[in-house]
Amino acid sequence: MFSVCYNLLCVCLLTVSANVLRGNLYQLDIVHYNDFHDRFEETSVAYPICKSNDTSCLGGFARLYQEINTLLDERPGALLLNAGDTFQGTYWYTLLKWNVTQTFINMLPNDAHALGNHEFDDGIPGLVPYLKDLKGPVLAANLLSSKDSQMNGLYQPSVVVEKKGRKIGIIGLITKSTERLSNSEGVTFLEPVPIVKKEAKILTDQGVDIIIVLSHCGIIEDLQIAKEVGENIDIIVGGHSHSLLWNGEAPSKEPVTGPYPIVVESKAKPGHKVLVITASAYTKYLGNMTAYFDSEGDLQSFEGSPVFLNRSIPEDPKIKALLAPYTEKLHRIVNEVVGYSDDDFDMDICASQECALGNFVTEAFLNSSSELYPTKLPAISFFLRSMIRSSLLKGDITKGSIINMSPFTNNLVTFVIKGKHIIEALEKSVLHPWTVHPYAGSSTPHFTGIHAKINTTSAKVLEIHLKMGDELKPFDVDADYQVSTLDFLTRGASGFTMFKEHGRDHKVLGLDSEAIERYVRKASPIKAHLDNRLELIS
Repeated sequence: MFSVCYNLLCVCLLTVSANVLRGNLYQLDIVHYNDFHDRFEETSVAYPICKSNDTSCLGGFARLYQEINTLLDERPGALLLNAGDTFQGTYWYTLLKWNVTQTFINMLPNDAHALGNHEFDDGIPGLVPYLKDLKGPVLAANLLSSKDSQMNGLYQPSVVVEKKGRKIGIIGLITKSTERLSNSEGVTFLEPVPIVKKEAKILTDQGVDIIIVLSHCGIIEDLQIAKEVGENIDIIVGGHSHSLLWNGEAPSKEPVTGPYPIVVESKAKPGHKVLVITASAYTKYLGNMTAYFDSEGDLQSFEGSPVFLNRSIPEDPKIKALLAPYTEKLHRIVNEVVGYSDDDFDMDICASQECALGNFVTEAFLNSSSELYPTKLPAISFFLRSMIRSSLLKGDITKGSIINMSPFTNNLVTFVIKGKHIIEALEKSVLHPWTVHPYAGSSTPHFTGIHAKINTTSAKVLEIHLKMGDELKPFDVDADYQVSTLDFLTRGASGFTMFKEHGRDHKVLGLDSEAIERYVRKASPIKAHLDNRLELIS
């Protein structure tokens, strides 16, 4: 009994001591979210829209709104930060675009927004109307627009906000890879490290001694920024990589990238610590960090953990009511059944190997090409893992499940190109993986019409054959082939310049989702199958 009382007394004394020590410190509370990706309805770990109506359902805007306001009410003077990629990912954006997103994001008291690469998916014309009436400053220090650009005046490099009598500097960043990942013609993206160094000095010279970087660069680059130019910054609030930071096993059972926060020591200023935080993606988690600073702006301590947005947290009823008319309108369209799947088609494995979902989609593309523009040339279809955004469940296939799987409204295009450039494209696909051993990457190629063995370490095609019916035929690097893929790639995006420079006789076949729907209606029920068409070795 004495031991229990003694331990309780020690805990109480430690708590009181910590509170006394923190009594002279400035408390900065940060609530943050990233990679919203138009999750207006409840989502799940596996699928963009949760249809099961059970405990696997998470997040959604009404729940995100509820918990944000709960935390802000508990922490007067807290910052609310959005680290980008608000657009794209479900049929909400595909069918309603920027306007409904702007309406609901404006209901949150955001102190600042970063721009994400997906904000550029519909080009500058698809982004400008959203930014014009968006509440809260939009920050992008490493984004340059031309003198006559519509973007001018709609974003700024940084902002200084006052919270509880203290000035807080916030610098915005967007991933430089936006130039190859999205439709960003007309703007330039600069390397973030020198830009942060420059902007942090400007803020420091203005007397701002607490500086946050609001970044849509991804966790790897955020850690580099913290190490390389961390002497004048204190916290990086990140997005883009969908990284889950959690202390222990995550409640969603997903892989954890690291602790929350990751603490990085500045290379230029030994002893100076930078906190790196991010909150997964898709409204599954909400970031929640408290940092304590002394009068000089030096970080003394911190505490916090993301909030898991499961069904233990209620959805805000007012927001649910406001969403209802949009939900009903969308469901009338997306719930139309167009076919049936006999199997589950898993998206996740498509990053590292041949997958039934990749085979199904490229077979749908080749079907459209052969029906709309028959050719005597050997026909091939091709696309990348990153162009699939949802698995396909066994059961009814609806318009909505197809749109969620392929939400980007890309056109399917067929064109003529030499065999050697197809090999270039395959080798480009495995150049920049997420992980080398085991291999996994966003650009992992999927195709119909060929069999290929690719060394992912050397990024070389070791073997390639045409597949003509059930037979494998020689592949001629100097021969012409009819290739069907997405217009995003034919424009040279994601580094696929060989398609832009060497493709010819282009013909547009319509939207990719429409091509998939036609194939489902024709071939239903769909069955998963593998035939060793893609072999990745290292």
